[in-house]
Amino acid sequence: MKSNLTFFIFFSLLSVICLISNESHADPLTNFYLDSALGTRTLENQPITSTTVNNNFAPRKSPNEAFLYSLAIPGMGQLYTGAKHGYIYTAAEVGLLVTYFVLRNSAMNTRDEYREVVRQNIIFEGPGNFEAWDPIEDFEHATQYENWNHVYDSEQTRTRTGKWYWKDLDPSLKNERDSTIEFDSKYRLDAFDLRQKANDTFQSARTILGLVILNHVFSAVEARITTKRWNAKQQQSRSFEIDLQTDMSKGALTAVLVLKKKF
Repeated sequence: MKSNLTFFIFFSLLSVICLISNESHADPLTNFYLDSALGTRTLENQPITSTTVNNNFAPRKSPNEAFLYSLAIPGMGQLYTGAKHGYIYTAAEVGLLVTYFVLRNSAMNTRDEYREVVRQNIIFEGPGNFEAWDPIEDFEHATQYENWNHVYDSEQTRTRTGKWYWKDLDPSLKNERDSTIEFDSKYRLDAFDLRQKANDTFQSARTILGLVILNHVFSAVEARITTKRWNAKQQQSRSFEIDLQTDMSKGALTAVLVLKKKF
């Protein structure tokens, strides 16, 4: 009885060893599926059961979020999807803003210079001071005319500015109509040139500011397009599936890894 039991156990162990030996020779990657609109093509069709393995892919990105990110800070929408060219928009933003503030400060300094030339070289006839002057209108008129008696003169203007003339003007002409004076004050011309330079620099600063705004808009639109392309690429990646199947075609229970590509 013990002999028969020993023989049975030995025979069972031998069968298990043979089964394991047969399974070790099975090819773990035996199937490859190609799915298309025409149907499914199987290079080797031998599965019995199939279990799909779900793979973790990156979630879809929102094109609208990318648009808003880049609208706020150029390049951030591109970086949201991992697109490194977003740094170009960010660098352009920094460069343009630095240029804008440099130009604006330069224009303000030049404007202060021309106003100082006016203050230093204007003489008042009777009471008058610069405290009541309009910082734009009155100082600009001073760079255009030799005295207070110009085309824009009025009772209201004269009350504010007083009667004035450039100090290198012949005092006998200080009350003459400007249009009749055939003289150009050196100080006035210097102030006029500085004023023009300030205005030109202000205009350049405004142009740069326009480019800053354009950079925001262009970056936002491009970020939206980039995000849509990124999502499409991720969708293509999701069409690749992995199936875990079982195979009995070789007389043994074998686990088979099947790759399926949809296109």
